[in-house]
Amino acid sequence: MLNVVDDLVIVLCFLAIFMIGKSFSKSANDMDSFYKANHALPWSLCVGTLMASWYNGSGIIGTVGYVTTMGFAAWFIWSIGAHAVRFPLALWVGPRICVKAKGTIPDLLRVNYGKFASLLGAVVLVISCLSIGEIACIGYIGEAAWNANKFLICVIVIAISIGLTCLSGLMGVAITDMIFFFLMVICVSAVFPKMFFEVGGITGFHEALDTVDPNMMTALGGIPIPQAIVLILICINVYKDPTFYQRFAAANSPNTGKRAMLTCFSIWLSFDVVTMMTGIIVRIHDINLVSQPEVEYIKLVLQNLPAGARGLYIVGITGAIISTLDSYYLCGGEIISNDIIYMLRGDRPLSDRTSILIARISAVGFGVIGLATAFRFTLVYDAVIFLASLSMTLLFVPVIAGLMYEGRKTNVAGIASEIVGAVAWIYFQYIHPVQIGSYVVDPIMFGLPLSFLAFVIGNRFGTDLTEKRRTEATAKGIALDAEDMTSAEFMKEYRKEIRIQWIGVDGALCLLYVGLAIFYGYGMLHAVNWIIGWAAPIIAICITTGVFLRYLTQVFSFARKAKQKSRNR
Repeated sequence: MLNVVDDLVIVLCFLAIFMIGKSFSKSANDMDSFYKANHALPWSLCVGTLMASWYNGSGIIGTVGYVTTMGFAAWFIWSIGAHAVRFPLALWVGPRICVKAKGTIPDLLRVNYGKFASLLGAVVLVISCLSIGEIACIGYIGEAAWNANKFLICVIVIAISIGLTCLSGLMGVAITDMIFFFLMVICVSAVFPKMFFEVGGITGFHEALDTVDPNMMTALGGIPIPQAIVLILICINVYKDPTFYQRFAAANSPNTGKRAMLTCFSIWLSFDVVTMMTGIIVRIHDINLVSQPEVEYIKLVLQNLPAGARGLYIVGITGAIISTLDSYYLCGGEIISNDIIYMLRGDRPLSDRTSILIARISAVGFGVIGLATAFRFTLVYDAVIFLASLSMTLLFVPVIAGLMYEGRKTNVAGIASEIVGAVAWIYFQYIHPVQIGSYVVDPIMFGLPLSFLAFVIGNRFGTDLTEKRRTEATAKGIALDAEDMTSAEFMKEYRKEIRIQWIGVDGALCLLYVGLAIFYGYGMLHAVNWIIGWAAPIIAICITTGVFLRYLTQVFSFARKAKQKSRNR
């Protein structure tokens, strides 16, 4: 389906991106620069890397496949629900991450619950960093674009991801994420209006599907209540997603990370309209779903793009996957070297060089294991939900308690919560699955409340490690943590940074999301085609372009200052 021009565009784009990554390799020579970009990511880069890391193969290709069976309900439940439950992450949790979590979840667990809880949590997080859903998406792109062997394409793209991870660390990853993010949103959104109006818009949706599956055109879609609850719970999974913690910790201020994610919500919501309505279009072209919907989606888009633009689309969509893989590989490598090995060595830190080397070796291991397991699921989102369900059941309760609960938290509470969650998940996943009609209830429905109950009961026993350290530090006359070490003046500035400006930028970004949700929802339910076919993709393109232009102005401004500084010398 691709021609020589498209292939040439793809090769040139990836060569340019590799050169960009290589240019940052010399600056990523210690752990702080390699893993946290020296805590210097500006707002535009935070938006780009958050967007590209979250909207990946699963977020685009996987979403399209899932929507072919869910219809409008995917947007009303999955999209609106996903972003609405994440507002507390942006407003309250994120700004505190760089102080309490230092960028890694295992470190948070170790501080609050001890080494065992931290090691168990680290292992689960490393498994989730395999990103097997993304690798499956790569295979489907290869089949649709080149009719190539999916394993061969996966090997090539995984090698690119590992290369970017090993070369430049988080700053290089963030900058290439920005490029991928821009191409992904522009290409996917630009081709949508033509596909949407060719099938007759919302009216065409109803004509094609009302006699086949009328529930697809309703807000709730006839989805069983347990499945709807699981979808929302999976949305909350991001509260213990290691890459989000890494991004917030790398932002140049708590306020920057907060506003970057608030900006992302409106882009995500608009982009969801584009991808999810495309899923319905795929279903219309294949009413009985006789083909793999993810593959049919790629073919449908390529058929509607001219030569050259097809290459840019493949770069954008593949780049979205690469940006997610290199993000998780980097994060997983950091967890292995700076958390797991650190604790196994008796809390003796590795040298910067050794830590970075282990992270690079880990990235290769992630790629090999992910390739071996990626195609064991029917749909891409089956893999995503599987991993999210496992990690959510074990880690959500102790992680959120560690970040947000200021009261007593004991080592027994954290360990009990994780172990009970793990046992419950294994039992209801493999030993005694619960089925309601044709729907098999996800084990998270049982494991999460049991994990919370175990935390509450366990909190009556054991040692409050935070209080113990505070007592010991006070007796020795030393500071315990960042909050204790800071002056009153610094704390005043810090509280100003994390304060929510409801009458200001923060409030405006929240209102923008609410307004867009109402606007798009009205367009879907009342068949207002211009809202869905034109407004949604144009809004996604405009916000994305604005962020990208802001990034370019920051780059040029930095270059001018550096040049002027050099002349002054």
